[in-house]
Amino acid sequence: MEPENTHAEPPASLESYLDHTKARRRLFQPSYAARSSTKGYTIDPIGAAPHSTPIHAMAMVQDASVLLSGGSDGYVRWYDLNASVNGKNMLTQNLRSSFVEGVTKGGVLTTWWGNAHLQANDPLSRTDAPLSPVHSLACERDALWATSGGEGGNINLYGLRHDPGQLRHVFRKHTAAVSALALSDSQTMLISGGWDRGVFQWDLHTGQVVRAFDGHIGQVSSIHFRPTQAPSVTQQTIQGDAMEVDYTQGTSPTEVEMHEELAPPSQDLHNETNLVSDLSTAAKNDNKAENDGDNDNDSDSLFGEQDESMAEARVDGSGESADADGDSDDDADGEEDLFRSPEIKPEADSGLDPSRQPANQQGKGSGPWSLALPGQQRTQSDRAQSTPEAQQHPSPKTQPDPKSSADSKPKTNVRHLPKPMFGSMSTAGQYDADLSQFSSDILLTSTLSGQVLLWDRRVDTKGRPGVHALPLPPHTPPWCMSVCWNNAGNRIYVGRRNETVDEWDVRMLPDLSASFTKDSAKAPSLLNILRLPKGSGPVNAVRMMPNDRHIVCASYDNVRLWDTQPKNPSDIPFKIVAGHHGGTISEMLVDERAQFLLTSSGDRGWFSHSTETLLMHEITPL
Repeated sequence: MEPENTHAEPPASLESYLDHTKARRRLFQPSYAARSSTKGYTIDPIGAAPHSTPIHAMAMVQDASVLLSGGSDGYVRWYDLNASVNGKNMLTQNLRSSFVEGVTKGGVLTTWWGNAHLQANDPLSRTDAPLSPVHSLACERDALWATSGGEGGNINLYGLRHDPGQLRHVFRKHTAAVSALALSDSQTMLISGGWDRGVFQWDLHTGQVVRAFDGHIGQVSSIHFRPTQAPSVTQQTIQGDAMEVDYTQGTSPTEVEMHEELAPPSQDLHNETNLVSDLSTAAKNDNKAENDGDNDNDSDSLFGEQDESMAEARVDGSGESADADGDSDDDADGEEDLFRSPEIKPEADSGLDPSRQPANQQGKGSGPWSLALPGQQRTQSDRAQSTPEAQQHPSPKTQPDPKSSADSKPKTNVRHLPKPMFGSMSTAGQYDADLSQFSSDILLTSTLSGQVLLWDRRVDTKGRPGVHALPLPPHTPPWCMSVCWNNAGNRIYVGRRNETVDEWDVRMLPDLSASFTKDSAKAPSLLNILRLPKGSGPVNAVRMMPNDRHIVCASYDNVRLWDTQPKNPSDIPFKIVAGHHGGTISEMLVDERAQFLLTSSGDRGWFSHSTETLLMHEITPL
């Protein structure tokens, strides 16, 4: 009698193998309880992996079996995460005393290797090459290979499954530290960003740069592709996110829906100054003149030292000092944002012929709250339409009368910062592409100078700074170390230095090419601002939980789990996640099944304090 064959049958064809692979990958997703939880999560610390060096970056494979970490000592460490959380290596009593209660498990170190910095003519087999601090990591989902960004500008490609740590290739383009790496969903494209303000797209088949994303005005701090997951269960139970009540600005669902019924967009590039003046006028009419005593110059906001009353201006709509955008009307008297370019001439900056623009649209521009975010699908008939005013008064294709703006309210002279050499933080190039259906081609980048840009790899920006730029909210220092998407890919969260987290809805941002109306001026752009307690320190890392309602915010003092939709606004909307205290969080990771939260402490080379520890937390949905 022949013995029974206990081995699985090999795939009969390549298609069968790919089907099996896709079926396995679909297993790695959050549970229904994690996606549908409205009460939040219990996040308990269970283990730690001390490094004795600042940890700048972490990366994890899809099944969470391999965890990579890199720091300032120039070494990449490979941890077996499954063995670590299962207690295969327990911490000694001396080490346990330095952590909070519950941290008893230690990291199981599998192997490590040095992040060598090779010159252009050095062979890959060189063993005595100097080590370069690791500033970023990216790992292939099936643990076949990994990449590391060094301080010298090189990106090293290592093998993982076969000959771990063996250097296979070096990507050379950056001239400074590579601070951010991101892999596309197909695992064939690598996006890198560095301190040289360069962001490049690499073809991993050829090892060559195929595109450069120009326009960053500071050191790149993070790069993220738009998630492709379906919305969480809590979002699917709502009739669209636009129907939610805006807790920050107190707008009703009707007012939020009003933004979706804007006038049909046109292809005209507006002038920035007049648009901001219209916004200010609309806000001033709503608020009468109650903030006349607060119309001070906010030039100190560059360093976060603005007046206390200005810094504490609420945007939750609880007071009557909130304008149409949910912020105090400090510029109601014509004061302009210091971070806005002094003047933007359409014929000079956009390459558009002013004579081809309607007269009622010439001289109007983007402004900090008017961004070229993709809207609904445009048809030829839609583009031919215009506002009722434009239909009653057809505009000739001639230059506007210089006296047409003589009746407008004169603006006071204010000082402006020098215009950045790569463009303004709050403006972006115009385009005409149907992005009502988003894809993983949407790219989100941020810089340490506070710039947050949206890119579409299908759109040729031709040297312009992205297809969208999130403006800097009033009284917010120009600083950003971390951004993230929600799981549905329709909201963006930005950590700021003034102990706040900005929440943006990409479907509610004004369109640069849309005709400006009074209703569109009142449509909210900045959806919410999460204000951490005073003394929390800069928000170094943000990470969204599977229910798209709770977000993990890491500041200098603690890590907090924040409820963005509290049932009772008077309740404290966050709770402390035990473990971290007194240091900069360089990276936070949540595994694909939302079972573990990992935090690492390091300054990422930006001169801050570090606890030099990697902490492991267990996530339990309530």
